[in-house]
Amino acid sequence: MADDGAGCDFAAVVAVTLSALTLGIGHRIEDQEEDLSTAAAVLAELPDPQLVAVSSEVRQGHGTTVVLHPAPGVRALSVTLEDDDGEMLSRAGGFQIFPLRDVPVWTAMLGIPDDLPAGEYTVRALALKDEEMIELSSSLDVQDYEFHSMEIALSPAMTSLRRDPDPERVEQARELRALLASHRQEGLYYKGRFEIPVEYRRRSAGFGDRRVYRYHDGESATAVHAGIDMAAPTGEPVKAAGGGRVALSEDRVISGNSVVIEHLPGVYSIYYHLDELVVTAGDIVRRGEHIGTVGATGLATGPHLHWELRVGGVAVDPDQFVEEPLVDKVSIFSTIMGILMARGESGV
Repeated sequence: MADDGAGCDFAAVVAVTLSALTLGIGHRIEDQEEDLSTAAAVLAELPDPQLVAVSSEVRQGHGTTVVLHPAPGVRALSVTLEDDDGEMLSRAGGFQIFPLRDVPVWTAMLGIPDDLPAGEYTVRALALKDEEMIELSSSLDVQDYEFHSMEIALSPAMTSLRRDPDPERVEQARELRALLASHRQEGLYYKGRFEIPVEYRRRSAGFGDRRVYRYHDGESATAVHAGIDMAAPTGEPVKAAGGGRVALSEDRVISGNSVVIEHLPGVYSIYYHLDELVVTAGDIVRRGEHIGTVGATGLATGPHLHWELRVGGVAVDPDQFVEEPLVDKVSIFSTIMGILMARGESGV
């Protein structure tokens, strides 16, 4: 913004543009086109890029969106979450979206580990703009959250499956970690809300549950549950929570018949313990499409679906994106508006 007047002009555009984006009732199509064109012209005259989190506060075990804007000339974006010592706690690759016509915005989704202590952290970004690498940073406040605890008694067979050395299990775990940490900029398949993947369900375990496994010989081990378990009859249809590309569909030692779907670059939903697989790797599926049936394959004490979401390899609560879209264009646009109005008021 060049002066206070520009800030005032921009403030006048904000309300009508948001109305156009959300297709407000009574807002004519021709008015929407005019509003979007006006806002696009304003955004085209912005100063150098700035990094900001859509929400300055996020709880443990949630995902958060980071925005780099303006983005003309940006070709790549990498974002990390760091502590005061500069240690990397999570990372994400960026991808380009258009929350407003002809106005590119680079964004990234960061997963907040469920065991990360509450406090203030730094979001750091490296962006390749034209031929120059630029570095930007922003702050993020991680909020505490109380997770549930539970105990699970394992039979001798289940104890052996979980505890005994198994090279195949180790290799499968390595391959899955590599897949879930991968980032393909072209992997833009779905930006909306998730739907619950089974109709008939009783939640038998929640995301982030602190588990104690009781082995049959009296020993025990602890773990954190990375998804949501939904008990349902064997054979109950399982649907894709959102649209995307099937990145994995196979039988695995621990998780049994398993499906992984890529929704966005670095964003994957996971479906474990299926009785039947009806999709194969490489398939493109729509939200709600049949991908398998509920079962009890792998390390399972009864028929259920384990549903999981990974963001940059970090497990986050899938329920978050039942309530809100993976890419909330209105929130992203509102965030940009706030930055620019602040600049206008300060005369920057």
